[in-house]
Amino acid sequence: MKKIVISIAMFAIAMALLVAVIVPLANHGRENGIKVEGQLNKVDTEINSLSGTIR
Repeated sequence: MKKIVISIAMFAIAMALLVAVIVPLANHGRENGIKVEGQLNKVDTEINSLSGTIR
């Protein structure tokens, strides 16, 4: 019985860690990735416009 209670407590701690720490960090990383992708697209567009005028 004691092992079952300990197992349930460990599972609850793991779920709390997942919800409180890992999920917000993953969302933050996704937001930064989208922001960087937009910046790279802007740079690519500017480089393409420069190469068009050099030719």
